[in-house]
Amino acid sequence: MLSAPKNYLNCFMLHYLLYPSLLLLLTITACGQRQTTESASQAAAETTVTNPALKPAPAQPAAPDTVDASRTHLGYHEGHDTTFYIGQQRYRLLLRAETDSTKPLVTTSEGVVGPTFAADTSAFAQDGSVQGYEGSQLITLLDPAGRQVFRRRLRKADFYNVLSRDVVMVSNPERPRFIGYHAPSQTLAFLLDVGIPYSDVWQECVIVLGLDGRVRRLAASYTSNYESPDCEPRLLPDGTVLTCQELLRLNERPVNLLKPKAQLLAAFPLSDTTLCTIYQYGEYHDRPGEALGTQMDATETAGFYAPEWVEDKARRNMPNAFISSLKGRVLKAFRYNGPEGTIGYDVPRHYIRQTHTYCLLDAERGVYLIDKHNPSSVTEVPFSQMKHFQGPQRPSEMRFQVEALMAKYVFYADTAQPTQMRYQRIARLE
Repeated sequence: MLSAPKNYLNCFMLHYLLYPSLLLLLTITACGQRQTTESASQAAAETTVTNPALKPAPAQPAAPDTVDASRTHLGYHEGHDTTFYIGQQRYRLLLRAETDSTKPLVTTSEGVVGPTFAADTSAFAQDGSVQGYEGSQLITLLDPAGRQVFRRRLRKADFYNVLSRDVVMVSNPERPRFIGYHAPSQTLAFLLDVGIPYSDVWQECVIVLGLDGRVRRLAASYTSNYESPDCEPRLLPDGTVLTCQELLRLNERPVNLLKPKAQLLAAFPLSDTTLCTIYQYGEYHDRPGEALGTQMDATETAGFYAPEWVEDKARRNMPNAFISSLKGRVLKAFRYNGPEGTIGYDVPRHYIRQTHTYCLLDAERGVYLIDKHNPSSVTEVPFSQMKHFQGPQRPSEMRFQVEALMAKYVFYADTAQPTQMRYQRIARLE
């Protein structure tokens, strides 16, 4: 069972250096979960539509269901201008971020934003006031002739009810990242990173716009990158938006992926119609004598502490991995203790294309095989059932490898009987 992430982080280091390489874990509990929210009327009023006569294009045929649908691309990825197709016509998205240094914003730190951003350094210890500046994201859609379809501006205030107000207020605006378009519903989806400057503290938000430029949804993806699940927000082929906390369904109630007294460790699709979610059961408890944001000096950008993870032992052997439909109906439940953690969590896995099978690694126990075309079929193959590999590779074997935190595992599976495996464990050098 996973334990609470640890923190021993120097807050002076730049996010761009820390984010992809840190091997330390810590928890930011002040960033509470926020409810999915519709955009404010003020934000809706800032949508400029110049070509409202667009009609929805016919739905395009779905691609063959033969790819690794589970793969996530974790880490920071800056948004950039891009193009996409509506029918046979190519549209262009211009994605911008702007700061207005003439408009200061002041709020009270929730314990995460440090005294570097104090509105008054001498009074920070008493009132916790921090200051940032107005900023916004600007999304512009151009039609194939270069004419403006809409121009949508989102200001910091639009995200106060979705992410942590203090983090949003001191953040430097980032360009949103386009993650997909759904033709039948005329839906565009974007991902936005929001963080404390000069730190590695980041949160993430999903933006869903209509083709008229109006905001349909603003939803938190995660409120602490150190506790983020193995999940990448995406727009699925049926128009469902996976936010990593919810499944936003077209014209239906959202499917909540969070559970009480449990932590979501992973949420990734197995196919266009199924999702795998994995949890650990328990709660974080404050350590005696520790409080969020205490004992920060005047040069720190962010405050941290490491609460203690307390496992719910009564649920130690209960299923914690679930394969479900996109409507939330559970197709299969099983016990899986394989997730690992550095910054955020990761499920070591590999997609075996020859047999359309997902292989989930539990470094202590073995592997779990999930048939992509029949995801309710889950087969455990413990290491005790496998033989250690001795060359050469047999003609009937297919070779694949799974990268884990402490070692690389190389498997040789019989193509006729994939549960018949040999394996090598190659330890990582310190």
